Amino acid sequence: MTIAIKIAHWVEKKPLILIRFDEALSESLLNSRHKFEYLTIAKPHSVFQDFKLPTICLLEIHGADTCYLGTATRKTAVSTFDSRLTIKKLRPVVPSSLREIERRVTDTRMKRLLNDRLPSTGAFSRLSSKLSSHLIHLLAQEPENHATLEVALSQLPELRRTPNINWAQEDAIRSAMKVFGLRVNEVPVEVVLRRGAASGLSLVGTYMYEDNIVHADTSKLPGFKLVAQDITGRAVFEKRGERLVIYTANRLPLEKMLGVDLIYINETKGNIVMVQYKMLEEARNQDGSRGWQFRPDKQFWDEIARMKLPAFYEEITDYRLSRNPFFFKFVKRKVVNDSHQSFVISLDHLKQILTSRKSRGAKGGIRVSYEALDGTYLRESDFIGLICSGYVGTHRVETEALTTIISEVAKGDKALVLAWQRKVQSGGKDP
Repeated sequence: MTIAIKIAHWVEKKPLILIRFDEALSESLLNSRHKFEYLTIAKPHSVFQDFKLPTICLLEIHGADTCYLGTATRKTAVSTFDSRLTIKKLRPVVPSSLREIERRVTDTRMKRLLNDRLPSTGAFSRLSSKLSSHLIHLLAQEPENHATLEVALSQLPELRRTPNINWAQEDAIRSAMKVFGLRVNEVPVEVVLRRGAASGLSLVGTYMYEDNIVHADTSKLPGFKLVAQDITGRAVFEKRGERLVIYTANRLPLEKMLGVDLIYINETKGNIVMVQYKMLEEARNQDGSRGWQFRPDKQFWDEIARMKLPAFYEEITDYRLSRNPFFFKFVKRKVVNDSHQSFVISLDHLKQILTSRKSRGAKGGIRVSYEALDGTYLRESDFIGLICSGYVGTHRVETEALTTIISEVAKGDKALVLAWQRKVQSGGKDP
């Protein structure tokens, strides 16, 4: 089932909302801290009383010749007279105005219905179920709207995608932001996506498109000229004199070299940490109860075999609790309370688990599970703390050899997130 069909079915039950901001609201939104990532609107209860949430909304900005699609997630009474509507992840769509969308509708009945429901400046309106579904399919005909619809889908609780490569990329981006001390709703200084390419960065901020996403970066990051054609997005965050640059890329064969999904490079502490994502599947235990397990396959063993760094013989001047940069993040393939539960263990710990009798099933198979670990693992907050402090990961002299790793990467079909944290120099540029 396509994204458009899923959302169309959703709005048949919870119809689409149209919003047209006046000049004052538009200016306030454009000057707000979170802009199109997160906004709230307070109006008399009667304005929102017919809205069935969460659902999709189309919002037109005054004077900007731009229309946005987002997700209205909740309404809450905030006073005796007013309710507050919360909207998340507004992304631009084409056509760029509600009136132009109405012009694109060819069905006579739908066109008449939409014309009757177009809100005046500063007003809100709710569409019928069939008209809502019709507009979603209309917007889906434009390839430029596909990423926007995917972001909207990710905000609808019952339609969230089960974990996969794309989900892992998004989770890796959030982890990198947390390591840098950023909240997940922090607005980046810049987000650039390659047109038509899928990137987890579409969830972190309003973006612009650039056909050659790293054309200007090839001279700044040694070795990236070899993988420029595979970069799908770049986001830049700044905080307290440091800059975090996150690149996403598809078809990069890091698994052929290191078997990882995320590489976090912290120039401030001089350490590299690499993470491989694995999904936990629900399965029956030997005692008949059900639990979450990962069963290694040939690909898994191949990835572990590749998790090696070249030997270094230079003098080590910094301290690491462990210089092994490889970690595994095991994630339940199920949304629980609006989140994916997970745990992190080091490669060394994983190797020990795999040789333990506790990890052996009734038929001799090997498995990794919550039960086998018995609480001996890192939670995400623990893991982030170790990276931030520089207590885990490669030594600085090893980190400086990163260009060798990147220059080896040229092609493939693996999704990668590269998060690069560094001090901002005067007139500093992205790495």
